[in-house]
Amino acid sequence: GIFLDGRLHLASINDAERDELTAELNRAILQPNSIETSLRFKIGGVPHLIFSKALNPNSLFPPAYEVAIYPLAAAIARQREIRNQVIFAGALLLLAGLLASYFLSGRLSEPVEELAVVSEENRAQRRRVEAVLETTSEELQRAARFSADASHQLKTPVSVLRAGIEELLAREDFSPEIYDGLSELLHQTYRMTGMVNDLLLLSRMDAGRLQIQFEAINLSQLIEEWIDDLGALPDDLHVELKTNFPPDLMVRGEKRYLSLIMQNLLENARKYNRPGGEICVYAQEEGEFVLLGVENTGKPIPPAARDHIFERFHRGVVGENVPGHGLGLNLARELARLHGGDLRLVRSDAEWTGFEVRFRSARQPALTTSQAA
Repeated sequence: GIFLDGRLHLASINDAERDELTAELNRAILQPNSIETSLRFKIGGVPHLIFSKALNPNSLFPPAYEVAIYPLAAAIARQREIRNQVIFAGALLLLAGLLASYFLSGRLSEPVEELAVVSEENRAQRRRVEAVLETTSEELQRAARFSADASHQLKTPVSVLRAGIEELLAREDFSPEIYDGLSELLHQTYRMTGMVNDLLLLSRMDAGRLQIQFEAINLSQLIEEWIDDLGALPDDLHVELKTNFPPDLMVRGEKRYLSLIMQNLLENARKYNRPGGEICVYAQEEGEFVLLGVENTGKPIPPAARDHIFERFHRGVVGENVPGHGLGLNLARELARLHGGDLRLVRSDAEWTGFEVRFRSARQPALTTSQAA
């Protein structure tokens, strides 16, 4: 797992145990020279050995720690077995004398040697795991830097290209066919700008540089604003939009990123719809979360493609003739997770294709004032 901003991100244990372990790690990490620490902790009533190691010592970014958990149940059981053998051997020593003690001492040394070998193998395995994690972390950082640098370098030539096309469109000595071609090229520059901006945002999240400023946001009002914007756009498919959500649903998050999630879901619902189809937007509060759903009629997503729709640049068979660059769903899901929720596909059949996204309700205490990717 990863320990960041006083929180442990580890899905394999329940919330109560994660909170207790987080408190123990906070105390251990606050000690001087806590680049590497270890402690024992019970998970599900079973003792475990917890190792933590700083991933970015002396960094300007918030300190992050890799947390590795090793179960001790097998070692404790083996230790108990050895203790029983020692007790039994002691009884035999009292009865059999010096000859039996010599025989049993050789027999008892074997489990101790085996335990030492197992312990050394565990240490070697841990070193290998740490080396793999370090290599993987470096590769992810290099990939994030490359994506950010490439996206940033693309912004200038695209802007220059758009300015040149706009100057050509301002002239009046071209034929209509040339103006049509220039208009199409101008449209493509705006698509490229959108893709570059999405890549820059994703690279910031991959590099851990995106900060979410949590505040109470009226999700109902945000939905209504985007529905109004969607209705103002040209609609060749003549799609009917239906809504079902109460007023003043309050969530915690940053409005511009929540707005980006809403934009991607609504635009996808229109793009992948059928002529004369429908879009249904609903929202409701469920415990500590607010659930937002966007459904649309149209062709279902093939079963083989459903596991890949959240991958970057994935373009399914359903959308092969639909404009886009395959980043919207991935970006929306990553932003939803940064807000403490998630985005998932809940259905795709002959009638409806539906996505649901969860946000933390503003009625619940905030996790932190800011959260890094």
